[in-house]
Amino acid sequence: MSVNCRIEIDLQSEEQAEAILRSIELDNGKYADAKVEGKTLILTAEAKSMPSMLHTLEDLLACVKVAGDMTDLR
Repeated sequence: MSVNCRIEIDLQSEEQAEAILRSIELDNGKYADAKVEGKTLILTAEAKSMPSMLHTLEDLLACVKVAGDMTDLR
C-alpha cells in the first residue's frame, strides 16, 4: 500500500512562502517535496503506510509552523 498527500498553504506573500521553503528544504529528504506557486506553499509526501505518513506530516508541519512564525510579516 502507498499513501500520498498534498497540502497547499496560502501565505501572506510569495516572499514568505519562499523563506519557509528554504527553511524546510534540508529536512524534507526523501520523504517529502515542497515548492512555491505564487504565495502558496505546496507540500507533497508519499509513505508506505498511514502511520508513516502521519509521522512525516507531523514533522513537516511542525517545521512549517516554526518557519511561519519566524517569517510572520504582520
